[in-house]
Amino acid sequence: MCRLTGERKKGKGYLMTRRKKVEGTVRDHLVALRLTELEYETICDLAKEASMSVSGYLRQQAIFGKVEIHNHIVAEFPKLDKLLRQFAGIGNNLNQLTRYYHMGGIVSQSMTEELQMCISEIMEMRKEVSELAGEYRGYNKTRSH
Repeated sequence: MCRLTGERKKGKGYLMTRRKKVEGTVRDHLVALRLTELEYETICDLAKEASMSVSGYLRQQAIFGKVEIHNHIVAEFPKLDKLLRQFAGIGNNLNQLTRYYHMGGIVSQSMTEELQMCISEIMEMRKEVSELAGEYRGYNKTRSH
């Protein structure tokens, strides 16, 4: 054992000693359960799907009666990505205009035109998003309210 760190020596290196658990979280009761191979595989698959250990999954099921499994679905929609980039650019422009006005900037014709252009672009993009939503749901047209 290393006198400085308290680590136990094994072979050429040192192993860290196990951290003590906070009092009250130590699980010292064991429940034995016999399962068929099919039952065990099913539970293992469900635990894996929930990103949990088998014992954690069974504990959650026994105490709360259910385990919520959250699936994160990731899909790529190039048209939507393009629109999101455009929204971000327009948002930056609007933030700059707002900052300019709040700092006491002079209201000029060009600034007013820029603001009106941003608003019209947002309205056009809103229409495109509404149409895309219809495409991805399988509808030919959607109505915007």
